[in-house]
Amino acid sequence: MSAFAAHRLQEAVYAALAADAAISSRITAIYDRPPEGAVTPYLSFGEATVEPYDTKTTRGCTVQFDIVVWEAEGGQMEAKEIMALVDAALHDNALMVADYDLISLRLVRARASRDDSEASSLTEGRLSYEALLFAA
Repeated sequence: MSAFAAHRLQEAVYAALAADAAISSRITAIYDRPPEGAVTPYLSFGEATVEPYDTKTTRGCTVQFDIVVWEAEGGQMEAKEIMALVDAALHDNALMVADYDLISLRLVRARASRDDSEASSLTEGRLSYEALLFAA
């Protein structure tokens, strides 16, 4: 149940992000796993962790997951602006998660870091969320 809940949640998050015009105007794509040579800026789904959260009467789980902003040209400022758009799209959004009731979705932390190696300069903006879901 738990792993499937994470899958359903990712589908709902993807749909919300893809439907947001402000985000779509700033990125090239949203990936589960970016292909080699993907053009920045883009979003990708990062790590996810699922833990059971059952009650006496209901099966549930918590899902911790990351949305990652990748940016090369615009640097940290553009990455942070896109991060703000992502959080605005998910904050207080009544996501419809197939087969589950989404009880809560909250931002746990956000960070932006830059890798200035000789080969490239790439900014990673990472938003970490936690969701509580119960079986519908």
